[in-house]
Amino acid sequence: MKRFLLMVLVAGGLLAMAVFANYWLKTQPIGIAVSNISIDTLQSLPDKNREIVNFIEANGASLAPTYDSVVCTEFVIKAINHFNNLTPQERNLIRIITQDDLMSLIETDSPIIRGVQTALLFNRKGNVIDDFSKVKPGDFVQFWNSYNGSAFGHCGIVHSMEANKSLTVFSSHPLTHGYGKQTFLWPDKVFFVRLN
Repeated sequence: MKRFLLMVLVAGGLLAMAVFANYWLKTQPIGIAVSNISIDTLQSLPDKNREIVNFIEANGASLAPTYDSVVCTEFVIKAINHFNNLTPQERNLIRIITQDDLMSLIETDSPIIRGVQTALLFNRKGNVIDDFSKVKPGDFVQFWNSYNGSAFGHCGIVHSMEANKSLTVFSSHPLTHGYGKQTFLWPDKVFFVRLN
């Protein structure tokens, strides 16, 4: 009887770990990036993207000293405001403030869930990037994952990516306790935009 009970406990523990691992891989960063963008890569970027990356690498920690004080959307707002002042409506578009059902909006690819992309298109302050091969460091991104009927979203500034495999962003996240570079598995929904 003790052996059977022990086997049940071990099996239950393994199942719980598998469920948690699946949740984590679907919704959370899989790692923290430590490297800066290489000089060669920086030189090949559009001027505005290079300015954004340099600004974030120099000032990221002061923009989001803690996640409690500056969440991902506020980090993106602060970064964009350094280069182009956002209107209150554009800020709210980045924050994705809505009373509508989030899962329904995600399933229909509503402009509301595109956050920073929708905000920068609103007054023609940015351009959509639909071709993943054209995404560069310094572009802005909003992405979503769904898990067990719940939506998990995040936004940031592209650090690096391997299309359909992984995405590393400059952002504010609980895992990095504020500013950091987090690597995610490729999201279920992803929307890129480049600041003009």
